Amino acid sequence: MSSSDKTSASGEGVLAGILAPLRLPERALRALESLADAAQHLGTIRSEIVRVREGVEPLEDLIERTRKQTEDVPAMPPVVQRISEQAEPLSEMLPALDRLEESLGKRLDSLNEMIVALEGDESHLNKTVGSLNEEISAMHGTIRALRDDVQRVTDRLPDPDRGPLVKAKDVLTGRDV
Repeated sequence: MSSSDKTSASGEGVLAGILAPLRLPERALRALESLADAAQHLGTIRSEIVRVREGVEPLEDLIERTRKQTEDVPAMPPVVQRISEQAEPLSEMLPALDRLEESLGKRLDSLNEMIVALEGDESHLNKTVGSLNEEISAMHGTIRALRDDVQRVTDRLPDPDRGPLVKAKDVLTGRDV
């Protein structure tokens, strides 16, 4: 048995002997014993309280010195008032800026829609120009073929001294004179 167990056992015996004539219930005996055990720790608790008080006392002096120093500081409201007066026009401008932002946002949205529409038109124009280019190329081919035909026809014409109708008749009938 340790010494604290012996002390506890002897303390229980002493209390039990003293309280036996009073015939207290067992629960009361246990509560008193618990109080006796707790009383043994009071010395430690007191020393902790003293240590905390000693640590807090310098804080009181620091708080007092800080309070005195802040009393010496000039009042700030005039500076704050000047700043708030200067900021008043800004607070009036905020709603205007919000409206401007909203207006610019709407304009940007409409410009974006217009750009998308223009891109679609550009795509359509590119396709149309491509098809026109193909048609023009086909027309150029036809014109070249007609030129070649006219050249062949004019090359087959007989004597240039004869009239054009006679020459045409000879070419069409196949007579070369």
